Amino acid sequence: MKKIIILGSSGAIGSYLSKTLNKDFHIIASVRKSSDLKVFEKQKNISSYKVDFSKKNDIKLFLKQLETETNLYGLINCYGIQNPIGKFKDIDFSKWENNLKLNFINFSFFVHNLLPIAHDLKKIIAFSGGGATFGRENFSAYAIAKIALYKYIEILSIELAKDKVDLNLIAPGAIKSKMTEQIVEYGSTLGKEYESASSTINNGGDDKEKILNLCRLLLSKESNGLSGRLFAAQWDNLDNYDIKELINNKNLFTMKRIDNKYFTEQKKL
Repeated sequence: MKKIIILGSSGAIGSYLSKTLNKDFHIIASVRKSSDLKVFEKQKNISSYKVDFSKKNDIKLFLKQLETETNLYGLINCYGIQNPIGKFKDIDFSKWENNLKLNFINFSFFVHNLLPIAHDLKKIIAFSGGGATFGRENFSAYAIAKIALYKYIEILSIELAKDKVDLNLIAPGAIKSKMTEQIVEYGSTLGKEYESASSTINNGGDDKEKILNLCRLLLSKESNGLSGRLFAAQWDNLDNYDIKELINNKNLFTMKRIDNKYFTEQKKL
């Protein structure tokens, strides 16, 4: 059975994917706290490890454990932090810096060291977040880390193309999670952010099954060659596309400038 590493399996999305994708793959789940290991004790096809991705030594130990694993086919990164929330000039810069380190630098460190030992790795999926495609006030660290992650995925999709490794980014939508709760706890001074987060908590958030279905497609052989893209799980129904045509059209589902004058691909869109 092919193995999928899911980082952040104790979070809302990571937990859901771990408990659903285990029907088709053996899941190697990373969780931040020892108490979270119990969640997967009775789950079939799931091996769980305690890994705090804010600590390089934890990451190194996890990589050491992975050296003995075979058939490592995929990696899905679901972990991340949102804080600090607030205007850039007012926040604690050490927390701002730590956000970029954990969300981007340490994930990059993990992948950099995973690639030489995971010879069967063919699929890498990560998650973007609010602010990756627009200016999101009060969430500068989180948004900057996510847009850096997009460029990272885009560039590695080119560099690893000859190795037939596909890398893609998913915008999951408004999911009820710890991050949503943090926004509500921060208070109504966040305006529409507060209202949207409150609505997500009260209504249960967007459909996680759409995230699952997109992950299944991106993990499948059908999507081989589809790489370096950013998909919105709640909006982009890839069933409406010919996957082969989508693979060949390198401009679709990427972040390109469109000005209606010089964009040479506008007729194809």
